[in-house]
Amino acid sequence: MSGGTGSGGAGPRSSWAEIVARARRTAIGPMLIRLVAVAAGFCAVLIAAPPVAMQAGPGRVVLAGAVAALAVGAYPRSRWVGVFIVAVVAEWLLTTIGFGEPTELLRVGLLTVAVYLVHSASALAAVLPYDSAVARSVILAWTGRVASVLLAGLVVGLGGLVVARYLPAQQTVIGPIVGSVIAAGLAGLLAWHLRRRAR
Repeated sequence: MSGGTGSGGAGPRSSWAEIVARARRTAIGPMLIRLVAVAAGFCAVLIAAPPVAMQAGPGRVVLAGAVAALAVGAYPRSRWVGVFIVAVVAEWLLTTIGFGEPTELLRVGLLTVAVYLVHSASALAAVLPYDSAVARSVILAWTGRVASVLLAGLVVGLGGLVVARYLPAQQTVIGPIVGSVIAAGLAGLLAWHLRRRAR
């Protein structure tokens, strides 16, 4: 029994030691890309959060968003990135449909940018060894591609929302659903485009 207990206790300590050692050996380039994914993920959680939750318990929302975003940066190759993005979209649906929060143009645009940055930064971090030396030209080229794709996507997406504002307003849940699907689809399309160009 004592041997089993000792082995079970050594596992978490060994894993923690490995994480600390890996963090110390992480180079600046991969670390910056992971930090972009973490920051974007944290912003996405806060942007999509319903105001009621922020007023009732802002500390919980901030803590949950920080933990989830840190997991994205720590495990960019895992399925957690996809789960995280789906969870953010579900949070946005709850905010707009469940709590009746209006879909403001600025908020939708910021959420789309944040979700796309999570996906693209995680995709880049997944192919970069954490201890690799990344040339500045690589990061600048990635930044340029992300900026150009985001600009084109936001012009199309937000332009459609502006046009939709001039349509007759009706109280329905279809609008928030369609808007959320468009935002999620736009982020997915942008991510697919970036992957195709990276090949």
